[in-house]
Amino acid sequence: MSTHEPGVRVRELLRDGPAEAMQSGLLQQLLRWRTAVFVMLLGAVTGAQGRSGRADTPMPRQWALEIADFAALPITGLADGTGNNAGSLARINVMRQEPGPAGRFFVNDLTGPLYILDRQTKRATLYLDFNGRSPRTGLFDKLPTEAGLASGFISFEFDPDYARNGRFYTIHLEELALPGTQTPDNAGVPGLMLDGYASTAPVPTPGPVDHEGVLIEWTDTNIANATFEGRARELLRIPLNSRIHPLGDLTFNPAAREGDPDWRVMYVACGDGGSGDDRRPVIHFNPQRLDTLVGKILRIVPDPASHERDSRVSENQRYRVPLDNPFVAVSGARPEIWAYGVRNPHRVGWNVERGRADLIASMIGWRTWETVLIVHKGGNYGYPLREGGEAIEGDRLVRELPQPDEIPIRVNDTVTNGAVAPLYPVIRYGHGDAGGDAIAGGFVYRGRRVPQLAGKFVFGDISTGRLWFADVRDMRAADDGVAQTRAEIHELHVWWDDPADAPDRGRQSYPTLAPVVTAAYHARGGKDPDLPGTAAVAGSGRVDLRLAVDRDGELYLLSKSDGVIRSVTGLRAVPTASSR
Repeated sequence: MSTHEPGVRVRELLRDGPAEAMQSGLLQQLLRWRTAVFVMLLGAVTGAQGRSGRADTPMPRQWALEIADFAALPITGLADGTGNNAGSLARINVMRQEPGPAGRFFVNDLTGPLYILDRQTKRATLYLDFNGRSPRTGLFDKLPTEAGLASGFISFEFDPDYARNGRFYTIHLEELALPGTQTPDNAGVPGLMLDGYASTAPVPTPGPVDHEGVLIEWTDTNIANATFEGRARELLRIPLNSRIHPLGDLTFNPAAREGDPDWRVMYVACGDGGSGDDRRPVIHFNPQRLDTLVGKILRIVPDPASHERDSRVSENQRYRVPLDNPFVAVSGARPEIWAYGVRNPHRVGWNVERGRADLIASMIGWRTWETVLIVHKGGNYGYPLREGGEAIEGDRLVRELPQPDEIPIRVNDTVTNGAVAPLYPVIRYGHGDAGGDAIAGGFVYRGRRVPQLAGKFVFGDISTGRLWFADVRDMRAADDGVAQTRAEIHELHVWWDDPADAPDRGRQSYPTLAPVVTAAYHARGGKDPDLPGTAAVAGSGRVDLRLAVDRDGELYLLSKSDGVIRSVTGLRAVPTASSR
């Protein structure tokens, strides 16, 4: 199921028979089938997006995610702080469950901490602190956190073989003008051995640069305890033209097994450093240029001792480059590039089903659209010449695409190598009342708590705390090379019991996470009348939503403003205002 514009139709999600059956006498029989009824009602959920970016008229019923408070992380912000940097009570950004029998949760805070979160007691133990800015005594002198947004300690991921080798990987941002060195300080981590540690030569980025994204491999020799003992090794250092859109995320193909070509091969999402938004010719086309790593999805082998037959050693000798990467044989191109022409792919993840693994990237947009991409080998996603299925002309988007719809393949600032048809998003929503400011990412649900969402991509908006879902089958159908084809999206409310309300009102339905996060923010001592931070659509107060998933496929919602993690426990129908 997909939408072809002009016009968007909210269609039935029931796939067991033709839509005409819903209007016939078979409806009474179908109503006796509990599962089919639930899926039918999902077809009435609102939120299908069209070219205008506005939602269709609400239907008489609405679906809500049942959520429960899971854990409150240590407060690292200021109760009376302003902005999403100092005002967020805990800038929790990523939660992942470690491979292996222990299966502990790890959670990072952009201000520096990496915690181990006990799933039973909900107690967070500091494992590493990336913030070495005085008076902090953590690892890195040049870690910037004051600006908020995606600054500081950005992301981490476990090696698929972590249970045996203890390896994991981190991404952090460094500001070049800050004092100090690029070598981590182990004063606060006595088990970190630094003999032999060395920073890498930065991969050149065209234009002036003031920050660098850094990818590091860590090897913990004892993963049974809650402290780090072992070594660190810097793999890659990418200069950025500004502090925005840095290295954002990293992932491994969960379908790959030992011996497979993709086993322990890392995919890295690198933003464009703000270059595509900048009209200066020296950097504007960096996302399109194949001689730089910014604005790209990268694919590397982090372990130089693996994949020796099907990869080659990188220029800096710290990792390997698979020989089947699409631009390995293109003279002047960076061989690490897997896909290009992206703005800010700050979240990447996978949908694995029936032997097929789709890499899904959530793209924070420019003027009009927030988008979701299915990433293909060698794919060009158009930025800064395309966004959301539309062309960019100067400082505006235009719906009419040029014909033929092609983009020059830019090897560098002067050399091109033919042309390519750009690829387009499978989901988009607009910067307006029915949308939001910046996509938070999402996951395809594969858990057991909410069987009605099986095979649905659940995602949200960072600032407003809105939530939606789309059917993976519709996303695949929309991945057809046609700019106007996109999957329908359907809005989700939330169903939550405020533990601090008096008198107790029990569980209530809320249209977004904003009221939930606001209540918890104030209960934890936050002083802002609304929420800290601002955004164009959200207005005064940002939820700062992120999503996570455990290895059982269950969903969690993370919000920076209140520093709370919530688990998704169910799904229920709730009345809308029009049906009360």
